[in-house]
Amino acid sequence: MRYAVANIALLVPNDELFRLTHDVLQEQQKRLFLMKVIESERAVMEARQAINQGADIIIARGLQATIIKQYTDIPVVEIVLSRQGVIDMLERAKRVVHKSHPHIAIVTFKNMACDLSGLDEQCGVHLHEYFVQNPELLRPAAMQAIEDKVDLIIGGQTVLTVADDAGIPSIFITNTEDAVEAAIREAFQLAATFDGTGGLPEATYRKAETVGKAASFVNFPYSCARMQAAVTLAEQLSETDCPKLLIEPVGRLYRAFANAMHNKSKHSQEKLVEYDCIAGESAYEALFGRLGKMNDAAKGTMQINFIEHLDLRSQKKLLEILMFRNVIVVTKKTDLRTYLLPELYERLIAFAIRIPMLMETPEEIPFLADIYMRRLAEQYGRYHVLTKDAMKTIAGLRWDGGRIQLESFLERLVITADHRSIRPDDITKLYATIYGTETLAPGTEADRSTDGGAMNAGGQHEDADLSVGGTAEADAVRSDVAAHPVLSVQAMERERIVRVLAECMGSREKAAEKLGISKTTLWRKLRQYQII
Repeated sequence: MRYAVANIALLVPNDELFRLTHDVLQEQQKRLFLMKVIESERAVMEARQAINQGADIIIARGLQATIIKQYTDIPVVEIVLSRQGVIDMLERAKRVVHKSHPHIAIVTFKNMACDLSGLDEQCGVHLHEYFVQNPELLRPAAMQAIEDKVDLIIGGQTVLTVADDAGIPSIFITNTEDAVEAAIREAFQLAATFDGTGGLPEATYRKAETVGKAASFVNFPYSCARMQAAVTLAEQLSETDCPKLLIEPVGRLYRAFANAMHNKSKHSQEKLVEYDCIAGESAYEALFGRLGKMNDAAKGTMQINFIEHLDLRSQKKLLEILMFRNVIVVTKKTDLRTYLLPELYERLIAFAIRIPMLMETPEEIPFLADIYMRRLAEQYGRYHVLTKDAMKTIAGLRWDGGRIQLESFLERLVITADHRSIRPDDITKLYATIYGTETLAPGTEADRSTDGGAMNAGGQHEDADLSVGGTAEADAVRSDVAAHPVLSVQAMERERIVRVLAECMGSREKAAEKLGISKTTLWRKLRQYQII
């Protein structure tokens, strides 16, 4: 079996084209990295998933190819109609209509068409070409063909539906073996250049490699709509210098988001500088001093992690300079309002990106488990497979620790399993061994009542459903907050102290007086609630 130097993925719209490609590959003794039938509505998501799994080149057709090329930077090889394929369809059309020199219309996407010049005379037909660039124009183009009184229409499903409604004979547009062979040949030729042996200079090779590996904006796999919304928003915000707030209660995907946002920004050629805020420590000098991180990131991007621990003095300074710097802020808290100055909170929350936790997207667990199992199989040379029931069992367990917990569990499973097919009892036994107990499916009352989630300052569970998500509009956040108005006594006290300190311009003496407590008590509470 012959492999390409780079990973080639095939994404096509129907089973017929999939089978034809499979047959061509078998005959040529070649193999692709990934082959999949996809819906056009999911083309971008499917392409990005393929890229995240390691695809360097994608073979696609028609609308799907156009969409993938538009929204990713990965090289796309298009399956184009061949002249011989069109000739075959025209000959079929003549047999259907039983006319001498019939009027035949081809209605399809422009990027699927080959050079059709001279085929009228060669095939003895009057050929009408209606080539469009977006799907909204397919139906109008087909209707125009009907108005032009053609005898038969060749096109895709949308076009055939219009023709059928009008009582016009039609033929489904198909790709022939030679068209598929041409696309596969082009993809393998392109793949050969990825190792620098294809005659390209080294700089070109490195660019191609970058396109294949890092063009998907974020470098982790995902499949759910909620994560897609967060990624889309991050991509939109990264093109501006507005402040960006990443909210991720559990996990470390925020680093991938921050890196991607920096790389997408106009500051991508400069530094991405990180700073981790530490509870009880002033960050002022480290961030804003003469040799501080902010100066180091003057032309680049400043990433401030765990802003819930940022002291008040530094919060004030950050608010002042947000409009002048490209800043990404990260928090593990969903009740961030209680940790920040009101003005800073309002400035940041309008640009919030809520990275969903795995416990919030249980539909993604089977998808991730499949990816992790294949990756681990290659890593350890232990090719275990999960039965359908085992996969259902995994999807029904709690993964409060997110992706890291799931992947670590599966790694232990792959290492220790003594038979190839993993069954449900293998899952539950190992889960109980590691975590002490089997649990209910995510989203149950028992699940919500356990202590797997993040904790707020008062030792209470934060609301995991606070939706900043992909929309991240301030009004959406506020509506969610309004839906869950109950705060712990500690949280309310903390919020009041922060507000009063801000009103008193940071003066502890005035704040203590206004709060009706001693300066010593105020100092103790500042440390207790990690305000300083």
